[in-house]
Amino acid sequence: MANMNRVSLWDDVRTGWYYAVGFTVIATVIVVVAVASDAAGTRQYRDLDVILPFGLPLVILGYFAAGTVGGCAFWVLRLLGNSLGGWMLRGFVIAALVYGVIGVTGIIGFHVGLNLLDLESASEGWRMLPLIAGILGVFPGTLVGAYYWYQHRHD
Repeated sequence: MANMNRVSLWDDVRTGWYYAVGFTVIATVIVVVAVASDAAGTRQYRDLDVILPFGLPLVILGYFAAGTVGGCAFWVLRLLGNSLGGWMLRGFVIAALVYGVIGVTGIIGFHVGLNLLDLESASEGWRMLPLIAGILGVFPGTLVGAYYWYQHRHD
């Protein structure tokens, strides 16, 4: 419990938002390259007129929602301590939650006409969500947890 008192919830949420900023930069660069390629005529992308005003902001909102959920989960899961198993479980839970939030963002996009995840239907997205989140919780989540355990094993 002492470990939880050293770091505030806000510190862990802010760390989640730092990750969100990084992924936002990556997504923005991808969209800028797509727009430039489309404008130059080297490659034609469909739905850029929808992706720019609606898709990119939805993705960014999803990243910040995932960062918030992940930061909150990390703060709560500090109770697991610094064992290898604790870090791997932390990695699993956080990865599953974060990828789950991103999946929900994609399903919401489908409902408003943005098929960001290339779904056949929203129900397909809802059916696949727990399986995909679980798989991504195991890999890469537990491996990232093991990496962070290795990095923090002397804390």
